Amino acid sequence: MKTYYANAIANGTTYFATVTDFENGFCAEHISKTAPMGSITISEADFETANLGSASKDVYARSILASAIYKDQKTKNIKWRA
Repeated sequence: MKTYYANAIANGTTYFATVTDFENGFCAEHISKTAPMGSITISEADFETANLGSASKDVYARSILASAIYKDQKTKNIKWRA
């Protein structure tokens, strides 16, 4: 099992995405954001690894996080964190 991460800040809110490759033909994604009392799950899904095609899982994690931030904040002003 391998896990890939991406995190960023937009408008003072921290967002975090994980993509887990179970190495059995399936992956899972989970996206959350900080909240006053912890964190809130924005999205989670399981899918076949083949659906990624040749895309890097690191790049995919950043991509789904950027999309979730835009849907949540309606902003493209994202500060990526290492």
